[in-house]
Amino acid sequence: MRNRMTTRDIQREETKKRIYDVAFKLFDEFGYDKVKVSDIAKAANVSVGSVYYHYKNKEAIIDYGYYEFDQMLKEAYEKQSFDNEREAILFLIDFQIKDVFLDIGLKMTTICFKNQINAENTYLYCDERYLYQKLLENLNHIQHMNKEHAAKMILRISRGSIYDWCCHNGSYDLVEAVHEEISIVLDYIGL
Repeated sequence: MRNRMTTRDIQREETKKRIYDVAFKLFDEFGYDKVKVSDIAKAANVSVGSVYYHYKNKEAIIDYGYYEFDQMLKEAYEKQSFDNEREAILFLIDFQIKDVFLDIGLKMTTICFKNQINAENTYLYCDERYLYQKLLENLNHIQHMNKEHAAKMILRISRGSIYDWCCHNGSYDLVEAVHEEISIVLDYIGL
């Protein structure tokens, strides 16, 4: 039997999401370092204690975005139909770039990447993440290396490209660059 969410559980999730949304708007408007937890609480109309109940610190708010990304990716991926593994992999990487980083913009992408370097949370690199699992699933038939190594290589290339795009102030077409780089790897492994 499936557990149903109580009204309180729903309210808790709504509050957590509201804090996240408000924090991202404040980070984007004022810069991550200038926003205090008390600013987030005030803008979200909750107590500071409520912010800390849902998130250990500001970094955890950004880390929650990766969980949200996985949920959006899962929903979008399951609506698709792919002709081959290469198409599926490019969809996964495109979704990461187009629907997330380009959507939140250069400033927030840079903030997210700075947070990745300093964060205690290891969810970003967790092998249970939906993105990683779908990459593995689509790499089952490769010849030249094991699928775990190939999946991690693809993720490193995409993260590295996004990081480089941030360092260059978004001065080039990120989607085109990542497609070119990932295509080289996919060609090498026979997809």
